[in-house]
Amino acid sequence: MTIGEVIEILERLAPPKQAEEWDRVGLMVGSRKAECTGVLLALDATSQTVEEAEKLGVNLIVSHHPFIWDPMPRIDEDEKRGALCARLVRDRITVYSMHTNLDKAERGINDYLARLFGGKDIETDGVGRIFAAGGVTLAQLAKTVAEKLGDDTVLVVGDPSRIIDKAYVVGGAGGSEYDRARECADVLITGELKHHQYLDAQADGLALIEFSHYFSEIIMQNILSDALAPCEIKTFKAASACPFRRIEEL
Repeated sequence: MTIGEVIEILERLAPPKQAEEWDRVGLMVGSRKAECTGVLLALDATSQTVEEAEKLGVNLIVSHHPFIWDPMPRIDEDEKRGALCARLVRDRITVYSMHTNLDKAERGINDYLARLFGGKDIETDGVGRIFAAGGVTLAQLAKTVAEKLGDDTVLVVGDPSRIIDKAYVVGGAGGSEYDRARECADVLITGELKHHQYLDAQADGLALIEFSHYFSEIIMQNILSDALAPCEIKTFKAASACPFRRIEEL
């Protein structure tokens, strides 16, 4: 199976045309023509990820966050990104990125999160998902989010005893969906909210549950592993590369 054939399977799950206009998705470095020796699924394509791919003998890294975001005017090996690009080219490792197209896909990240949190009657709304929360309290839903993601960084804004009927969830950094969530849900569940949004939520009567960007998106490994399961191709989940440590881990 070629790398291109593997990519075709991934694009059936999350077509690149579904990505936001500002996004960078698709082939970042490499070629679709080579035979695929294996796939490494990673939130980010970093030097550690590339080293892991080399050790595993795989030549396709599929990342969630785009490997190349800003235009690169040159590949300068004395610079971090240039050195990593050159290393990938030398090692003939291809990097393919799936970002907001995977967030929005029918069985993508936001669908997965809604189901993971026990959501019913899940509806697509913009980039996120609305779901029926079953009349649980805000405290109960927040604890479910923390437990299901294994994330003890979860923050909550609102009355813990408030009954939540409708929830709006978007993985990663979803502060831009604040207004949409306020119109259709009792709570916005997302990551990387800004301080003024905590204050706005108190005034607007919108509850907030804020999770870690990392823990809400590392589930992409499960989603893509399942998508590639029918293929006779080795698939690996990159070792945890959470960019921060909890206090108890110090």
